[in-house]
Amino acid sequence: MVSVYVSYAWKEEAQKPLVARLAEACAARGIELRYDRKEMRYGDSISQFMKRIGAAEHIVLVLSAAYFKSDYCMDELCQIYARGHFRKRVSPIVLAGTSFHKPKDGIGYLQHWEQQIAELRNGLGALDSHEHTPRSQTALDHYREFRGMMEELQGILADMNTLSEDEHLESGFAAVLDRILAGSTASKPDPFRQQLVAEIQKTLAAPSSAELVKALQNEIADARVAPGDDLAKCLCDGDPERAIEDLLFPATRNALLPLDAKQAEFANTWNAAKSVLAWLSLLAVDGEWLDQASRKALSDGQLNFEIVVETALGVELVSSRVRQIAPRLRAQPGTSEVVGDELISEPQYDSGWNDDAALERLLREVWMRVFPEESRPLLSAKDLRTLNNELRFRHRHKTFHHYIPVARGQESRLCQPEFYRRLLAKLPDISVIYFQPYGGTPALLVSDEDYFRTVMRNFLTIPEQLARKP
Repeated sequence: MVSVYVSYAWKEEAQKPLVARLAEACAARGIELRYDRKEMRYGDSISQFMKRIGAAEHIVLVLSAAYFKSDYCMDELCQIYARGHFRKRVSPIVLAGTSFHKPKDGIGYLQHWEQQIAELRNGLGALDSHEHTPRSQTALDHYREFRGMMEELQGILADMNTLSEDEHLESGFAAVLDRILAGSTASKPDPFRQQLVAEIQKTLAAPSSAELVKALQNEIADARVAPGDDLAKCLCDGDPERAIEDLLFPATRNALLPLDAKQAEFANTWNAAKSVLAWLSLLAVDGEWLDQASRKALSDGQLNFEIVVETALGVELVSSRVRQIAPRLRAQPGTSEVVGDELISEPQYDSGWNDDAALERLLREVWMRVFPEESRPLLSAKDLRTLNNELRFRHRHKTFHHYIPVARGQESRLCQPEFYRRLLAKLPDISVIYFQPYGGTPALLVSDEDYFRTVMRNFLTIPEQLARKP
């Protein structure tokens, strides 16, 4: 099912009937409309929901004077813009009496945010100290961003051909919904998504998954999600963040809770849940971004491209998506990290080591991860041939997922072109993946990568959580 978020000034009572009519029109066309009154429960995080809007594939913007003067609405609009493909992702509905199409129309909105900046700055200036005012400082940064982005955002929206509010209501929002369905990835055949559904179907069809299937069916019913005939498709059709946090996580806990951790039934159920998690997590990778990045790398004569992600989890997911394999994830004990089980960390080099010594240490680190039972003080030419052959076979047949992740901006010898070339000369079949947290469009579709990592880490430690229960 295609999902659409709506961004509107929800404090304006006059806008709520329009959103309700939009929800009815979406339902009639098989589209799921997600908005605050439907999605948010008492006590839920407003900022997290806004981040979901910012990362969504399709967003209907209900534009009004109140919208351009709202902290919440402008925050959502700026987040949507920052994620890229702004024109493609937004469908604006301009309410009657809303003016922003000419430059002079936007002056009032600029003045509004300049006033907000001045009032907050003056309020902070009246304090004896700015200590312990992070919320106010963040708000001030946001107000400045809204002021700085206003003309650009309104210029883009003004250049988009739109219909009047009445025309949308009379047609049942046909133009908006036609545009969304025509541009939706969910409405087009996606071979990789079909592969994910097939893999999850295979897992859930196994007799050992019976307890997990029952628990998932219960969670779907409790969450008031339309179950459909296919449980795997139901999981894959929604937002992967919500599918994991709201459905798979509680279902797995409930399925494991009555089982004896020492029995095979517990292990079978847990392995099935981890398999579903692995395949489902790949939906968080932006496939369109991946295709564009691959095409650009080829046109530039490069064999790889840099990934814009914040975490080691993000590197594992994108790399697994490129290879079209299930990620093998583990929670790093005693840390906040979720990492790929087969990644190879760059070792610590002693100070004063030259490149020859550092390269030899790195080669031995790769050897120890591939052949942990065979230690070597130094690698011979025969060892290097053996290592390369093993890496080549594992990569070709997708039996393991070995790679060295390297964060740009941090001190790493692999960021030095000459050292990188020397490594590839020795191990041409090793993968080195460079990533950075900024400097382009993020590779993941999640609203908050750090929170997504938190969800994944808590899932991966479910057995430990249950073991601590009295």
